[in-house]
Amino acid sequence: MKDLINKIKSNKTKYFFNKAKIKLMKFLKIILPKDIMVNQNSALVFKRLLLFALLLFVLQCFVVSIVVFIVVKAGGKSFILPDVLNKEIYEAFDILEKENINLKVQTHYFSNFPLGTVVNQEPKGGVKIKEGRTVYLVINSPEQITLNMPDITGMKYEEALNIISNEVISRLPNIIINDIIELQDETNENDIVLSQIPKENEIIKNNMEITLTVNKKSEN
Repeated sequence: MKDLINKIKSNKTKYFFNKAKIKLMKFLKIILPKDIMVNQNSALVFKRLLLFALLLFVLQCFVVSIVVFIVVKAGGKSFILPDVLNKEIYEAFDILEKENINLKVQTHYFSNFPLGTVVNQEPKGGVKIKEGRTVYLVINSPEQITLNMPDITGMKYEEALNIISNEVISRLPNIIINDIIELQDETNENDIVLSQIPKENEIIKNNMEITLTVNKKSEN
């Protein structure tokens, strides 16, 4: 009984195979020149070309599979990117340098963020990335801005300090005010700013020094 079932299955397979072969031959007769299937030499050449095309297709699929496999493996393992937003730059570097990633850092000034902190991170922390990925950080730094020195000559010293504090130090917090150079000038009022370095409208940057010459009359 078992042999009979196998024989029936075998005959059924042969039947479908022959039926598919007949349909293929009919299709080839339609698309190919009339004499190519009748001429044995032409038919043999065609069959060889068809076999070559089939082998070429299989080889191409094999090569593509290998390339895809290599690309996927070369992508490195994935991991969850740490979130360093609002952290001090040195702390952020210490965290991210433990991962196998490339860091790109930009600096801009933001008055509403503490200096030296990370104000933006791309990709965001918590996302899954692969090793070797580039991570972009934006650091709050006053180095990106410059100001024009205001004119404070002729002002009282306290008033001049208020202007420097409000217009300069509020935006460039690392500006240094040198010790006051005192000068006795009887023609001007006491505590008046006689000169300034940098001068009016000169460009000032962070970590620069401001020196004021103030009139200090001797007490009689």
